[in-house]
Amino acid sequence: MASDQMWAVQYRKYGGPEVLEVGQSPVPRPGARQVLVEVAACSLNQADLMARAGKLKGLNGFGFPKGTGVDFAGTIVRTGARVPNLTVGDRVWGYLGMKPPGRHAAAAQYLTIRADQIAVAPSRVPLEEAAALPLVGLTAVAALRALRVDKGNRVLVVGGNGGVGSTAIQVARAQGARVDALTGDRNAAATQAGATSIYDYREGGAAQITQRYDAILATASDDLLVYRTMLNPGGRIVALSPSAMPAIFVSMVSAGPLIRMVSGKPHAGDLTWLASRVDDGSITPIIEATYSVDRVSEAHRDAESRSANGKRVIVTSRA
Repeated sequence: MASDQMWAVQYRKYGGPEVLEVGQSPVPRPGARQVLVEVAACSLNQADLMARAGKLKGLNGFGFPKGTGVDFAGTIVRTGARVPNLTVGDRVWGYLGMKPPGRHAAAAQYLTIRADQIAVAPSRVPLEEAAALPLVGLTAVAALRALRVDKGNRVLVVGGNGGVGSTAIQVARAQGARVDALTGDRNAAATQAGATSIYDYREGGAAQITQRYDAILATASDDLLVYRTMLNPGGRIVALSPSAMPAIFVSMVSAGPLIRMVSGKPHAGDLTWLASRVDDGSITPIIEATYSVDRVSEAHRDAESRSANGKRVIVTSRA
């Protein structure tokens, strides 16, 4: 490294996409159990939009500037003294978790992270594509584990066109389930993911679905109590959005299946499993658009103004 300074996408106040800028930050030093990663790409997630807009105040630290970006793929350039399983040059991917980002996060030239929170990235796709999957993949795996999805199950993914939804379709299919999806007007991602039947919100939403399911994953805000009536006996339902809390409370005090909430967490074992599924072709990163670092404000603007159809990726190379 020629300098002790690096670039990082930052914001100095809460607001719209226009508050994002490419600033400077000291290159972080890895601790004994950490690695220093040169970031190849990061993906755009709902948490990034909410944090930048000031909707996570108190959860994303105090003071400015703040970094942005929570998941990434890149190459290890330095390891701590107590990192036995990874070496310089390894291609890795991971999720930073919901922690205060400080002056930089994943949308930066370098980052540090504990070695036990990351895994070797899939080799079948470039790092720029792999970066689309860590958080949505971890969330999908955690949700389907909570739903106890198994071979032969029938699964409905509500919001199957988004990053988590399109990934969850693929994960469930890799586990032997048959998967349907409810989407908005842009359903190419759910189609590419391999959903068997795709229902359109514009054509009646949940009311048009007569099939019964063993498991329902609701990635999008909707009237979740309606979906409880679509479950087979013993069926399960999981929600991902915090806006589901009212429905969760109602499900706790009324007859019918309990709605649970799940979130993705850093997990090296799950990242390793996801990498193996990418390498065997079971899971493919579904990417709607890629942006250079200098277009990160545009990426945020597009994410807020257009319905989801896969992931948006920020390629962090500034060459």
